[in-house]
Amino acid sequence: MNPVIISITQSNFEAIPEKCRSCLYWSFPEETEKLNSKISATNQKLIEKKKQSLLHTLQEFGNCAKILYYNDVPVGYAEYGPSHRFPQIKEYKSQPIGQIDEGVVFLSCLYIVDETLRRKGLGEKLLDNVIADLRGRGFTAIETYAREGSMNNPSGPIELYRKKGFYVKDDANPEFPIARLDL
Repeated sequence: MNPVIISITQSNFEAIPEKCRSCLYWSFPEETEKLNSKISATNQKLIEKKKQSLLHTLQEFGNCAKILYYNDVPVGYAEYGPSHRFPQIKEYKSQPIGQIDEGVVFLSCLYIVDETLRRKGLGEKLLDNVIADLRGRGFTAIETYAREGSMNNPSGPIELYRKKGFYVKDDANPEFPIARLDL
């Protein structure tokens, strides 16, 4: 079956894969510790916080996330937007991430949740969909922190990005360089 990719809306937030729905790493780094220490009590509050953040980004920026369905099951997720919406960027050694007023969008997440479905082209299809969306909206570039030598990263491995034409913009942290695609 072919994958289906849809943009996030106010009405389909619950379809985001659970692991991604409660991930606050980029937008609310101070909350990540709470999630790790009090998973059950805090999880619903954090999910609601992420939902409100996504809805705010939707209003401010427009499309900012995609859900990838495979066999009618949500298995992939991508999130992107203006870099100021992701304060965790400041903690990375590789800098600077471009700004929205320069036409640069930050891709915080491109993730296939089911590990058995990785390396099957689903991440590429999801990335292609994000790129097409941003090109169609007139943005000039997309940047992300990809991981060198490992798939264990919310944005995915650098190899995926190189395959799609991204180049390393800054590698002050060689494990997590900034990958950039000029649109």
